Amino acid sequence: MPKIRVVDLQSGQTLFECSIQESDKAYQFAAQMEDMGLDLKVIVPTLSDTLSSSLGLNRDEQKAYENSLEEEMEGHEGSCCFNDNDPNKILN
Repeated sequence: MPKIRVVDLQSGQTLFECSIQESDKAYQFAAQMEDMGLDLKVIVPTLSDTLSSSLGLNRDEQKAYENSLEEEMEGHEGSCCFNDNDPNKILN
């Protein structure tokens, strides 16, 4: 199951790891470490990461799934959800 990780940017080392359900612990830990002067980032699994894990996809299947998601999203530019004059602006 994908986990939230708090990573030290200088060393790349994972300093803290927890389940997605305990995200508040990761952010609290990161805040405490940043107060001590560490430069950190919190890495939260994406929806596709969690779905791939729960479906039991292997690495190749996960990569194929992610590629299909990208193709699907790119195929929707110019649809009712996008402004044709500015394809980067999503309409509400």
